[in-house]
Amino acid sequence: MKTPENSGLPEIKRSHFANRPRFQPRRIAACTAIAAVLLAGCASNPVDPPAPTDVGWLLSGQALFEQPVPRMALPEDDILGLSPEMRRYLAHVAPQASPQQRLAALLQGFENRDFTVQYQADQTLTASGTYREQVGNCMAFTVMMVAMARELGADAYFNQVEVPPVWGHEESQTFVVYRHINMVSESPRGRRVVDFNLEAYDPIYDQRKLSDNEAFAQYYSNRGLELMQQGQMVDAFRYLRKALDLRPGDADLWANLGALYSRNREFTAAEQSYLQALQLKSSHTIAMSNLERLYRKQSKFDLADHYAEKARFHRERNPYYLYYQARNAYEHGDYKSAKKQLKRAMWQYEDDHRFHFLMGLTNYRLGEFVDSKEHFFQAFHLADNASAQRVYMKKLELMEMGGVGESSPSRRTPGDIPGRYSVGPASLLGRW
Repeated sequence: MKTPENSGLPEIKRSHFANRPRFQPRRIAACTAIAAVLLAGCASNPVDPPAPTDVGWLLSGQALFEQPVPRMALPEDDILGLSPEMRRYLAHVAPQASPQQRLAALLQGFENRDFTVQYQADQTLTASGTYREQVGNCMAFTVMMVAMARELGADAYFNQVEVPPVWGHEESQTFVVYRHINMVSESPRGRRVVDFNLEAYDPIYDQRKLSDNEAFAQYYSNRGLELMQQGQMVDAFRYLRKALDLRPGDADLWANLGALYSRNREFTAAEQSYLQALQLKSSHTIAMSNLERLYRKQSKFDLADHYAEKARFHRERNPYYLYYQARNAYEHGDYKSAKKQLKRAMWQYEDDHRFHFLMGLTNYRLGEFVDSKEHFFQAFHLADNASAQRVYMKKLELMEMGGVGESSPSRRTPGDIPGRYSVGPASLLGRW
């Protein structure tokens, strides 16, 4: 799901989950608890506690429109509905077989390009819309596959993958944080993952089953943000409001509503939306960062500094944020900075194979060959993703031969780093 971070731009968080690195911090209970205790003294200029937010006013849309938006005006998309064309196709998919065999046949048909979906980041569509248009993002693809699998009689549910956060500019006014979603089907044979890009899927990430209600809220939020970016503010509000009707306790959704109000210069409503997000989740760094920018625009510098410090405090204790910074430094040839950030990340959490893989590359670039080899071995043994293991084994073999890829250490090397999602047709869909 989309929500906005710290760059002077409003942040949004999207659940369409782009086919590029998308990162959401792993939850480390000890760090979270300590941060909550220490925050009381981390800001040099204490501020008065905010007044309670007026939730009814925020949800009414009156700050944007002359009158409240009635509930009957909210969208009711047929998210999992199947078109007659889809039903005809599915009726011929291994009709005499068991539900799991039919699902396997469906996935094989996709591999054979009986039907296709091309990745498009800004297309959160319904199941029938994805099938008809043959485009969609990860949310759209997952919606379509869940609907089709259930029609075949197979168990299928939405699965949220807590990937580490990556921040990417999609347009001049928006800084986007991505998360990832895929489909899981369980049977006595095991657990099958159906993903837009299974090569990049990694079981090491924390995951949780989403109810349909949670997934639908993320769908509506995505659509609202896409409409906002297209300048369709009335429809954008309607979709974001629908998301909050489904999940009023979701801090991400309130931060997204705040981004809409901020985009329309309704700063009081934006402030209250971000504060509501923080009431629901006190460590919500996106809401903190957006409040900082909001207060700085209004020359409320004490408040801006307060929330900037709170956001910095949480980010710098997030190992995946540190990993992201290290990867950027590595790609720009600043290997000493990359090593420094990776050491800080591993101090927080040392059991992610990506950290060791990047440290191995960084050590190699710095001429620290013994340490480099050790981190490559650590990466290989921590990874339980066959694709990642193949990459690591190849790097180890190259090291034995005296090289790791490029001949010039100064070249940027994004291809060296696993977990990058290529944009293109979905592939490698099912795995037990």
